[in-house]
Amino acid sequence: MKFLIIIILITIFHEVKATNFPKIYGCFCEGGIITGKISENSALRIDDQKILTYNNRFIFAFGRKFKENIKIEVDNISKEFTVKNKKYKIENIRGLPQNKVEPSKKELDKIISDQQKIKEAKRIGIKKKLFNQKFILPSTGRLSGVYGSQRILNSKPRRPHAGIDIAAKEGTKVIAPSSGVVKLVQRDMFFTGNTIIIDHGLGLISIFAHLKDIWVNEQDEVVQGKVIGSIGMTGRATGPHLHWGVYLNKTSVDPMTLINFELN
Repeated sequence: MKFLIIIILITIFHEVKATNFPKIYGCFCEGGIITGKISENSALRIDDQKILTYNNRFIFAFGRKFKENIKIEVDNISKEFTVKNKKYKIENIRGLPQNKVEPSKKELDKIISDQQKIKEAKRIGIKKKLFNQKFILPSTGRLSGVYGSQRILNSKPRRPHAGIDIAAKEGTKVIAPSSGVVKLVQRDMFFTGNTIIIDHGLGLISIFAHLKDIWVNEQDEVVQGKVIGSIGMTGRATGPHLHWGVYLNKTSVDPMTLINFELN
């Protein structure tokens, strides 16, 4: 009798585990991110790799190129999901100053210094969720550049575009697309010009480039919709626009997926 009860309890335990598979929010797509919460003391693996959690919350980014399927496993209960592929544009940009395409030795030193500051800002900072369920566009204007497109600058191929561009008049307000803490304020960077980085928590950050004005300081707490600066054309830019890039650690994220999908 006791043996039968143990078997029944084990069966019920596994059924409970199966029904407790976490609800996942976000976009199973290239450039997308997913997030959710698992039960305390549960273990999460994605494609057989252990994923760190913070207060039982996880977040994962797919990047620009990803395979067609992904396996998510929680306490030995696994599910497979299809990852939607995207088609990427090729953009030709001409008329850039030659030094912005082929920098001098002195300029390369500045680029390396700038890149190190951005690299440091990409490291996981605040280990809790600060971002809202949905992001909003940080400015009004024409969408002049999309995520993942391959750029050819003055006939020279460059890395894919890791963000979106919004073209508008100089001085157009830029707002925080989601809540967070200002992690970096840097003026006159070689490529990105006047730059702000906001930490949205859990390793998710936003980069705002080519700004004219900056109206926040490092360590400022910002809520969604707060004005943080204005559109300019500082750094490598042929006209006034805002570049908005999003990263989860070192993986680039398509900002539009954060606007179109909920992250609970």
